[in-house]
Amino acid sequence: PLDLIIPTVAILAQESQAFPTHLDFPPSLLAMAIKVGDAIPSAMLQDGSPGTKVDIKDLFAGKKGVLFGVPGAYTPTCTSAHVPSFVNVTADQWKEKGVEVVVCTAVNDAFVLSAWAATFGETSVKFLADPCSEATKAMGLTFDAPPLLEALGNSRCKRFVMGLDGGKVVGLNISGEDGKADEDTYAAAALGFF
Repeated sequence: PLDLIIPTVAILAQESQAFPTHLDFPPSLLAMAIKVGDAIPSAMLQDGSPGTKVDIKDLFAGKKGVLFGVPGAYTPTCTSAHVPSFVNVTADQWKEKGVEVVVCTAVNDAFVLSAWAATFGETSVKFLADPCSEATKAMGLTFDAPPLLEALGNSRCKRFVMGLDGGKVVGLNISGEDGKADEDTYAAAALGFF
């Protein structure tokens, strides 16, 4: 029997090299989505230009704030409904809720996001770019469904709104998850977190 076992082991060893020793999954399946009670992760975003970087963890440390994400600058729903819902909330309305910082992020470069922000006029909303999806991936909020990839060319950020208090998530709605619609990620939901 040894003369049968040794060749069999050798064949299996050769065949195993043809098969991967690990499986490659899309990033959206690997990262667990951030949830209420979690701390916001450290991740760099760009403010106006690639050289001006902001760590979202530091930005929300010790403050009440709102972070909302959109699939892309200049996209129809983001431009006509999602962002305006935040821009139309006055600084005083945010202040009444104790909110000190409101940030919009998208997987776009800083130049595109800045140009898009300018189309909304004067606003208390900060627009911070996530060009390489660093923050999006760190929060587990990557949107990479095939129709989206075909339309926009690369993975994007899911549509979401997050309330933060001292860097901890106190409220979170993600469009398409847990029965949430796009409207559940608009400013009215954010105001309801506080």
